[in-house]
Amino acid sequence: MKTTIETTDGKALVTFEGTLDSYIAEEVGEKLSPLYELEDTEITLDCTKLEYIASSGLRMFLLLLKHTAPHGCSIIVKGANPLLMDIFETSGFKTLFKFVD
Repeated sequence: MKTTIETTDGKALVTFEGTLDSYIAEEVGEKLSPLYELEDTEITLDCTKLEYIASSGLRMFLLLLKHTAPHGCSIIVKGANPLLMDIFETSGFKTLFKFVD
């Protein structure tokens, strides 16, 4: 699993590659934690190369939302494949985030 984060003025791009499962979720969560301090930032989670997300991975997304929303940040999930969309919908996460192709 590869996770990269790029930040510029008012925007952050997080790119995921591979499988976000319970074995890697804690490490990914640690990488995402600096984003908790952002203010008024559009955070894009690029899932174009994310093959699968487990419940522990969904938790990382939820924690990111929980910590950044009070600071005026918005989160966009980009490029989720049909399997990921099904997981987001089944878990109820589809209503929490904005999704784009």
